[in-house]
Amino acid sequence: MADTKDLVLEVHGLKTNFYTYEGVVKALDGVELFLRRGDTMGLVGETGCGKSVTARSILRLVEPPGRVEEGEILFREIDPKTGEVNAVDILQLDEDEMLHIRGGKIAIVFQDPSTFPNPVFRIGDQIAEVILLHQDMKHDVLEMKINKLERILNMNPPPVNVSEIVAHLEQLRSMRGNPPEPDEKAKKKAAKWRAIEMLKLVRMPSPESVVNQYPHELSGGMRQRALIAMALACNPSILICDEATTALDVTVQAQVLNLLNQLKKEIGTSIIIITHDMGVVAETCNWVAVMYAGTTVETCATDELFANPLHPYTEGLLHAVPKLHEERERLPQIPGSVPNLIHPPSGCRFHPRCDFATEICKTEKPKLEEVQPDHWVACHHPRI
Repeated sequence: MADTKDLVLEVHGLKTNFYTYEGVVKALDGVELFLRRGDTMGLVGETGCGKSVTARSILRLVEPPGRVEEGEILFREIDPKTGEVNAVDILQLDEDEMLHIRGGKIAIVFQDPSTFPNPVFRIGDQIAEVILLHQDMKHDVLEMKINKLERILNMNPPPVNVSEIVAHLEQLRSMRGNPPEPDEKAKKKAAKWRAIEMLKLVRMPSPESVVNQYPHELSGGMRQRALIAMALACNPSILICDEATTALDVTVQAQVLNLLNQLKKEIGTSIIIITHDMGVVAETCNWVAVMYAGTTVETCATDELFANPLHPYTEGLLHAVPKLHEERERLPQIPGSVPNLIHPPSGCRFHPRCDFATEICKTEKPKLEEVQPDHWVACHHPRI
């Protein structure tokens, strides 16, 4: 594992169950993950393997009949004053403390842009609400006033009272270290201004108009950009994209993925991209974690995974991806299907579908271990 100073998130032994009339669905069974600062990690696997449940568990958004049963989710934040890394276990926080982290420190963009955001509120109001909830608006109010005066000075022709404006501008700039407490009206106005700035950040066309529009007036790609702007409004340390490009056409999908890569460089946010599309992983991620039936089976650098998959499941996933330089009538497939998690297989959950399974695979669950440098696999018979 990476040095803990480099990590922003660690997940250990995460177990989440859903209590249904048919039985207990063991959705997550000891998930192990880690995310380094500045990384873009792809969380991949078949539908039903637990990717979205993992994201919701990290944010404590699992709703009844679901419940996080055990595990540890360590969020590591750098103290801006001391430079020290402080770690908190998300599962041990009370709801008020969690509200501070959810949306403020760890944000999520959900899958379907037609479902989110709220259809009855304007886009700008929804982004502003997030900002007002999580941010101290003193600096934003001051920056809004400074920005306004700078725009006035750049007018052509320049204003008559230039000297007065310059003096006022210098006075405001001198307050940046200790801005005064603004009133509620100024806070709301600054939040709306910040919403426009966030829409500009995500390359939204005509952001000044979009803030006053409702979600139904925007295209799918524009709605997804608005959701990303909302998620990034508080400069979170981690951004989780839960299949955020699945509902978009290929052209818009490429634009959104390029946008995420650009934003990561600009604001330094670590990103988790949940997807079943290995092409998306290859294009945007530098680290990958592969999940199967609620467990982590392999995690390593993206290039390493594509060049040297060590788990039979990962090998099967990659073989099922069509390749431009190969002509095949039929793609290889992994036999069988994802197991019923009310009655999951004993031992390794993949063993009923694995060509290399032995008796130990049926009885003993493999641990996620580093079998090669920076390459972790949970398998009794890794493909070394």
